[in-house]
Amino acid sequence: MDILEFNINYQLILSVIGTILAVLLVFLILQFFWLRAKVNRLYRKYKYFMMGEDGGSIEMKLSTEVRELRDMVESSQGMLHQQELLATMQLKSFQKIGLVRYDAFDETGDKLSFSLTLLDGKNNGVVLSSLAGHDASRIYAKAVTGGECREALSSEEAESISIALNTLMPDVAKRVEDAVRAGEERNGENPSAKRIDRIEKK
Repeated sequence: MDILEFNINYQLILSVIGTILAVLLVFLILQFFWLRAKVNRLYRKYKYFMMGEDGGSIEMKLSTEVRELRDMVESSQGMLHQQELLATMQLKSFQKIGLVRYDAFDETGDKLSFSLTLLDGKNNGVVLSSLAGHDASRIYAKAVTGGECREALSSEEAESISIALNTLMPDVAKRVEDAVRAGEERNGENPSAKRIDRIEKK
């Protein structure tokens, strides 16, 4: 009886040990395939960097990437320069207009006289006044600097200048001027270009 119980217990222990070993074996097999897949991925990446389609080395590939990056930096610098030129042109062009029509003489009617103000981004420009009469018309021009005129102004001319000054928001011209000033103060060396030079030297 004791021998029978011992055999049963021994077989039970062997079956438990066999089950544990089988589980460990399956786990090791799965681990092996997972590691193999990971090694294959790393090998493909290594092969991609070391040998390109044309058989070039990683040094040649990096050199090509650096060259393309340099072209992108130069292109962005060109675009920035064009933006600065456009900002300068916008700053110096007439962009604010003020027009007031009125009757300079009571007998004319139809408001044929007018005061026209033309200002650039820095509020510099001119105010033109045309006085229309039955027999003749006269045109006057007065300089405007910084939104102010040093000459005596009629009420219509002053109103025309005020309308022109309020054509755009006051900070629009200032932002353009700040952008132009920042471009002028920027030196010719670009930090990105310096980093690219260091990469090429390496």
